[in-house]
Amino acid sequence: MVVLYLHVIFEYLRIHEIWPILDQLKVQTAMFAALLLIVIGQTVREGVRLSRQSRLLLGFLGLTVFTILVAKNNFYAYEFSYALTLILIGYFAITHILRDERKLGRFLALLVGIHIYIAVMGIGGYSHSQFDERGYASTGVVGGSFLGDENDLGLALVLILPFAIYLFRLTRSAPCRVFWGAGGVAILVTIIFTFSRGAFVGLVAMALYWVVVSRNRGKAICTLALAAVLVIAIAPPQYWARVETIRDIDSGTAELRRNYWAAAGRMFLDSPLFGVGGNNAGVWMPDYAIDFPSEIRPNQWGRAMHSMYLQILAEFGLLGAFLIGSILRINFRNLRQVISLSRSGICSPTIGQLAECLRMSWVGFLVSAAFVSVLMYPHLYYLTALTVVVRDLASADEGAITIEPVAALEKVA
Repeated sequence: MVVLYLHVIFEYLRIHEIWPILDQLKVQTAMFAALLLIVIGQTVREGVRLSRQSRLLLGFLGLTVFTILVAKNNFYAYEFSYALTLILIGYFAITHILRDERKLGRFLALLVGIHIYIAVMGIGGYSHSQFDERGYASTGVVGGSFLGDENDLGLALVLILPFAIYLFRLTRSAPCRVFWGAGGVAILVTIIFTFSRGAFVGLVAMALYWVVVSRNRGKAICTLALAAVLVIAIAPPQYWARVETIRDIDSGTAELRRNYWAAAGRMFLDSPLFGVGGNNAGVWMPDYAIDFPSEIRPNQWGRAMHSMYLQILAEFGLLGAFLIGSILRINFRNLRQVISLSRSGICSPTIGQLAECLRMSWVGFLVSAAFVSVLMYPHLYYLTALTVVVRDLASADEGAITIEPVAALEKVA
């Protein structure tokens, strides 16, 4: 567990970038190696059977390796495969190590705690900023890698918010409830301060989904009403002005994204089976983004696709879409089954509540991902890992609960 905790801390807080000496000592590489050995050891010792999601992810990894051979820029395709390999080591560490509710509760507490810290940093960045020529300030850069800009930060906070709600609901001691409740508010506030329109759309979709599927719809509506009051109270006029630009599809960044999406469609039509290769959509952008004037098309080299779905189609074609789509379908089916088991009293009610929060997180992520290229981010894979863990815990032993999850959460708060 300690190695997994350190991996998550390094992954999200980029400790090795803050203290370069750690990068020079290859500390993160050593942790990846240790996690891989742990996964292999558990697989051999306990005969762990791979889930369908795991097998499909390995198939997707194989596809990314194959595209190295056919991509225009082989090195970029290799970089994608290498990054995915490291992410999948974290994925398998989660599925193999989190084998009971106590470990799962502690892991979620760490993950949410990290994002609360990031949210507080974002609020601090916003409070020290001035509105710029675009009419908004935002949080600025508070992290690296997949938390490198405001849209990335907004996406990460949207998908983590349901887990903060889960911890708040399960914890019984007053100090812990205050901590998780205040942390959830900080996450919500920071989502607003990112000024990310994609995060706003994901947040709204997640809220509406919660109302639709909630068994206590009145309570859900009241909670959302309170959250809406908070958002209205803290969001500056510039935020609402930026949100309103979602309707403007003929200028600004909306026009750019529309041109990139059209280019993705052309790449897919030219290589519909396995795409142009990992990280190669940007390489081909000057050739396919024909909606731009000819004099600026060379400047589009390396541009992001700004959509996970079109990135999949352009870079990995129908095979990639089939593999990732199958994973998502199985994830939602597993969560539906877990919720049904929980409501029937067959498995732990807390696991059922976590499955409901996971569904909300998936909705927020999948909606926001329509506007961000997130295929190389860990979110898709780690959410899948948590889905696999929840499914395994729900079906472990016909609901024979051997530990008390609430107590575990209170110990780590």
